Amino acid sequence: SANHHYGTNSCSSTKTQLGAVVTGVKGKAAASREEDLMLTLQVIMDHQERSATVSKEQYVQQVEEAKKEAKKEEPAQPVDVSVPYDAAARLAFEASDKSLTFEEFEVKYLAEAVELVKSKQPVDVSIPYDAA
Repeated sequence: SANHHYGTNSCSSTKTQLGAVVTGVKGKAAASREEDLMLTLQVIMDHQERSATVSKEQYVQQVEEAKKEAKKEEPAQPVDVSVPYDAAARLAFEASDKSLTFEEFEVKYLAEAVELVKSKQPVDVSIPYDAA
């Protein structure tokens, strides 16, 4: 058992065989609110001591090391993500039977694409004011 002194209250506590369970004097429940708070604090502090986390200083050191490593690495080469103007026509050509050359296919593809877009345009059904 260990003796803990918090302010004017003192209490001895006993850890049970479970290790994580803390009880009051001689294994009994806390006799007062203060003793209960002290035992709760002891559970928290014991958990913190067992915890596998790093200290603030260790964390700062790890971050600094990571920054140094990032600076050592060669800068990434730029990646070209541009899309060729005729990409849609090329994709359609690749999916076709290739009975035409790409140049012939592209002319036909673009003409059909323009007609499709025009067919989707709203039709003006308004009547001019002076139609009568």
